[in-house]
Amino acid sequence: MDWYCAVWNSDSVSSAVGAQVLYEMICQGDTSLVGDIDLIDEFYEELNSKGFNIEVNKGKGFVIIGCNFEDAEYLNDVIPQVAKSHGLSYFEPQNMTYIF
Repeated sequence: MDWYCAVWNSDSVSSAVGAQVLYEMICQGDTSLVGDIDLIDEFYEELNSKGFNIEVNKGKGFVIIGCNFEDAEYLNDVIPQVAKSHGLSYFEPQNMTYIF
């Protein structure tokens, strides 16, 4: 995978820098700042129903999504919209884009 983003449920982050720290925590297995709620499952199910060519890692309170670089621009437009519709935060670490 060449491109990654994350969607999560957390009230602890309000900036791109904070989102980067949380993203790194999640990648290292620390999920103490995210909350496991049904919205994550609903987001995950909707994401899978769209048939995107992605790799998904779902955990307690978060979803990390990876794809090939050629699909990244499209997914960087679509995934934040889906996350927002479920009341979740979106982080794209390559450009430090955080939408909450």
